[in-house]
This record gives sequence, C-alpha cells and structure tokens, in this order.
Amino acid sequence: MSGVLPRAQQAGLFAFVSALFVLVFAVFLRVQGQSDLDTHIGYASNIQSLRDIQSPHFLLQLLIKALYAVGLPYRVAMALLLGACYGGMAVLIARELQRRGARLSVGMSWLMVTSVLIASHVFLFTAARPNFYLGYFVPIAYHNPTQQLCKLFGLWIWFRYCAHFLGKEVPSWRQAAGTGVLCVLSAISKPSFLIAFLPLAGCIALVDLARLRIETFLRFAVAVAAPAALVLLAQAVLTYGAAARGTLLFAPFEVFDPYQTLLKLPLSILFPLATLSALAIGGPRPTADHPGRSWSYLAVWLFAAIALFETLFLAEANHVSEGNFAWTGQMGVFLLYVESMLWLLCRPRPLSRRHAITIWSIFGLHVVSGLIWYGVVFLPARATYL
Repeated sequence: MSGVLPRAQQAGLFAFVSALFVLVFAVFLRVQGQSDLDTHIGYASNIQSLRDIQSPHFLLQLLIKALYAVGLPYRVAMALLLGACYGGMAVLIARELQRRGARLSVGMSWLMVTSVLIASHVFLFTAARPNFYLGYFVPIAYHNPTQQLCKLFGLWIWFRYCAHFLGKEVPSWRQAAGTGVLCVLSAISKPSFLIAFLPLAGCIALVDLARLRIETFLRFAVAVAAPAALVLLAQAVLTYGAAARGTLLFAPFEVFDPYQTLLKLPLSILFPLATLSALAIGGPRPTADHPGRSWSYLAVWLFAAIALFETLFLAEANHVSEGNFAWTGQMGVFLLYVESMLWLLCRPRPLSRRHAITIWSIFGLHVVSGLIWYGVVFLPARATYL
C-alpha cells in the first residue's frame, strides 16, 4: 500500500466488513430475543417529533428513524447501521495504515484490518465454566448498539487528533473544527469515549500552552474542547438536574471485583501488553511525513489508563449496579488493540523473527477468541455462556 488509498479499495473494504457485521447483528436480533437492540428500536419507533426524544444520547435513534423513513424496517435499519459502523472503522484503520507508512499488500491490509475489528478478550482460560463476559474488558459488545457508534466516532476522533494535534504542524481551523463536530456527534451518540479523551487532550493542550504553542492550544480549546464540553454539560443537566450534586461517586471496584480484575484485565489486553516489549528495541519516531506516528502509541496508553481508572473507580450514584463507566474502559481496550497493531506494522525497524512470532501469536489468540465470541451470537443459548 502506498500513495492514496483508491476509492474502489475503500468501497470494497467497507462493503466486506459491513456485510460481516451486518450478519452478526441481524442474527442477534433474530435469535437472542429481547435485548438492548430491541429497546433502542422501540425508542426510535416512538419518536414522532423532537418532543419525543427522552434521552440526551439520541443520535442512534435519529439515524434508525431516517432509514425507516426511506422504507427500511426498523430491525433491518438497525443491523445495517451497526454493520456500517464497522465498515467505517475498517476504512479509517486502512487509511491510517497508509498515513503512517505501512507497506502492506491489499490482501494483507484487509486481513489485518478485519482481524483487529474481530479480535476480542482472551476468555479461553475461563471458558469451561463457562464465563465469556463477566469481569472482562470486552472491546466488542454485540448486545449494546450505542457502543458501536461510540467506537466509530472515537476511532475517527482519535486518528484526526493524532494527525493534527500531536505533530509539529499547527492544525488549521478547518481541521480543528472537523474534529470538534465529530466530538459533538460522539457526545450525542454515547459520551463514553469523550469523558476519557477530553481530560487527556486537555492536559496535552496545557503542555502545548506551556511550550508556547499558542495557536495549537487555541484551536483545540475553541474548536474541539469548548463545543464538546458544552454538550456534555447540557447532557448532565438534562440527566441529573441543574445542581447535579452527588451524582458521581468515587467507588473503587464497586462494579468490578478487584481479584477478578487482576486476572481478567491482563487477559483482555495481552496483545497490547506484548507490544510494549517492542519499545525496548526502538520504534517509529515522529517525522514530518508522519506526524504523531509514535506519540499516538504513547498517548493511547494514557487514554487507556484514564478510561480504566474511570471504569474501576467511578460510578453514578443512582445507577451503580448498571456499571455505565464500563463502556469507557472498553473503549480504552479497543483503541489499545488498534494502536498496538498500527505500532507494529508501521515500525521502520522490524522485530526479530522470534519476537514477531511471539507477539503476532498472541494477537492470533485474541482473533480466535473474537471468532468464538462472534459465533456465540448465533447460539440461542448465548446467555448461558456469559
């Protein structure tokens, strides 16, 4: 792969990956009975005007409603929309591979992109019980439709941020505004990514300010942080009231058991942990041609640390048992998978054969686990595996 990714290849990759995931979501809707997907479909079907919007995270419902308006049944619209989220992520990752200088054939690019989107937590050590889900940080939650939109916008924002704000060049107002628009869309789909991204990006912006990168700081503050923060604040007021006091609790391991976390968190991120060993023998460095190529790998670990802290230590006062901060930790794990793959494939210095086989074998273990996780959706008795 070199130069600009041809549109025909982008369209082909989008269609292939979308079809793969449309299938799994369509089967889920057919065989798994009542689920969050059905709940969101019911919500969308009840929207007849803007007054019927009852939650601050309504983008999914509006998109389903739009597809229904052009003649698609609600369930078909849901499956197509969620599958398209993965097709969109596939194109974003393929384009990022090119931007960072990966040298892959078209077939290998498709294989790696599809694999990282299917890859999931390594639950094989607890599968005999069975226990495929409880306590793990699962990057693919087929049962939650808004998380798929969250992943699409999170990945899109992350790549734009790495390209425009982590390099030496000052982003244009247009580039910053485009990232800001995506942040607003992310907020009204599901805020799980933004509540970890904004603290990280805000700290980096303060570093830019201290280094007198005033233009970069201003573009981030005005075009990205301000609109996203305003939308999140408005959503908090709508959800918790104007005072919004006592809604956020510091509740360490209230949802995740600390002993299970010690076992299952490493099993959820074996591949990213393995890629850390590549740092010892050097890796991609930022260049004018590939701004942010290595800083993005370091930044994603900071993002994951913030996301996992929020998941493990914070809770909503009135919804503690629902564990809504878990989605933020899952976003951290998902981005770790993607950035770890990019880090390895875009290295100017190849790993030794033994080192490469070890790391890619661990990645293969995640992919095998993901294929099993994908297949479990087709089983009517799926709930017994959780």
